[in-house]
Amino acid sequence: MSLRHTLLAAGVVGAFTASAPALAAWSAPVTVDSRSTADPLAEGAFGGSVLTGWLDPTVSLAKRSGDAFGPLTPITVADPYERVWEPDMADDGEAIVLTLRRHKPTQRIRATFVALDGTRTGPLTISDRSHSASQPSLDVAPDGTAVAAWQWHDKAGWRVQAAIRRPGEPRFDKPQTVSPPAPFLAGSRQRPWINVAAGPGGRAVLTWQIGGDYQLPESSLHVLTAGTDGVFGADQELGDAGGLADVGLAVGPSGAVQVAYADQHYYGHEGPVSLHVAQGVAGAPLAGPDVLSTGGKGTSSGSQVAAAFSADGTATVAWAKPGTDYEAGGTLEVFTRGADGAFGAAQQLATGAEGVVLAGGPGGSAVLSWMRGTTTANHLRWTVHAATRPQAGGPFAADETISATDRNALWPSVAMTPAGDAIAVWVTNTDGSGGGQVAAALNPGG
Repeated sequence: MSLRHTLLAAGVVGAFTASAPALAAWSAPVTVDSRSTADPLAEGAFGGSVLTGWLDPTVSLAKRSGDAFGPLTPITVADPYERVWEPDMADDGEAIVLTLRRHKPTQRIRATFVALDGTRTGPLTISDRSHSASQPSLDVAPDGTAVAAWQWHDKAGWRVQAAIRRPGEPRFDKPQTVSPPAPFLAGSRQRPWINVAAGPGGRAVLTWQIGGDYQLPESSLHVLTAGTDGVFGADQELGDAGGLADVGLAVGPSGAVQVAYADQHYYGHEGPVSLHVAQGVAGAPLAGPDVLSTGGKGTSSGSQVAAAFSADGTATVAWAKPGTDYEAGGTLEVFTRGADGAFGAAQQLATGAEGVVLAGGPGGSAVLSWMRGTTTANHLRWTVHAATRPQAGGPFAADETISATDRNALWPSVAMTPAGDAIAVWVTNTDGSGGGQVAAALNPGG
């Protein structure tokens, strides 16, 4: 989709915002895992590292070695009744791995803690054992605070349960049930869609929503936050969330929270999609959402919204602003505000963006990545792109293609090290699917 098409669909005529010059070059991409896998994660620990293992028996870690990565090494032990669902790491290298255990008496969520020296604690059950649990989500903050949430099968309907691991604690606190039973609608028992983000000192933010089906009514996005006590407060409804909101969450170094979401609409409810942002402080109600931008109806697969805080409190929100055509990507817009300021005008970086991911780093630094599909001679090829922002702040540098051109490159993940280096990881394949070999690249100095 052309820039002109996207801008006209949104009723805007303009040009790309000027980008800063690139401060450092991305390294040539290297293959981290030649097996077929999916959902690799970039991590800032060990000067940059990669985690793999989604739905596998074990999680493996590859640590940075110069401008490449060392061999993948398993950090957990296989269990015939368990599969890896969500791994993540703190900046000091401690890993937390959520697994789904399918064994009598109930299906449950378990957590394994892997210390810097490789010592493992667990797996420990963190879901309520009285009923089955499914679909866990996890996020780990730089200081080791972690938040996990999952669908919990109460007899009255699926609910959201969550647990927080406060920094320095050996395990998660007791699970908290934070939503009412999901209703029976459209001929089936509905399940909540869940997003989480962890912040320092035991803080966290969680959203849930009933949706994802054109037969369902459009509904609010529910948000809850937890302060340093690790306890989620009252449920707050954010309106205009569509049939299923595409959500980006972040908790800043001082406890600031931002909830960014795009109100996706399904058949029968088609209409323009807007980027909404609600802000506040963890442990207190958020202010009502503001609309930062509005596009067309043409949403795409993968994440279209991302949010992050940098270490100096700079807040960043990015989204792929849709045009009129579905599955065509969107114009990549970035909004930035200082710790005590307001969001400024959008910086437009690229067209055709999908699978948007974002991470903050030291000072005002950040890294942004996305994938883009182009069709030549009726053949669709995918590439991974990135842009960085320096520690001094300012605009993001120009769009760079960081993947090789001999294979499709899709589904990026990004992180920044405490020193300010940027890490990007993605899957490569020949068929454009969700899995494949794992490749990665580094940008020293972010």
